[in-house]
Amino acid sequence: MPDVDLFMDEVVADFRRRLALLGDGGDRRAIEDGIALLAGYRAGGMDEARFEKLLSMLRAGRSPAGLAVLKPQMIAAELALRWRTYTAEAAVPALN
Repeated sequence: MPDVDLFMDEVVADFRRRLALLGDGGDRRAIEDGIALLAGYRAGGMDEARFEKLLSMLRAGRSPAGLAVLKPQMIAAELALRWRTYTAEAAVPALN
């Protein structure tokens, strides 16, 4: 079973690295919103079903209650792609 918390930690770390490369603007704000979103949900603990529900909400252009997210569809697309990659890698058994 994939670890949603570990996945979120990895994405947040990558988003923070990307912030250093971005100037002020919409893309930077979207990444900052993505970090805030994941950090907030990470603090509450999240299982795979709740994560999929979050992705559906973002894909529909909606932000979670109490959090305004710029470009929610962009964040959803990136998270979904990364999640598919992450779960595919987790499904492959280690060969030692």
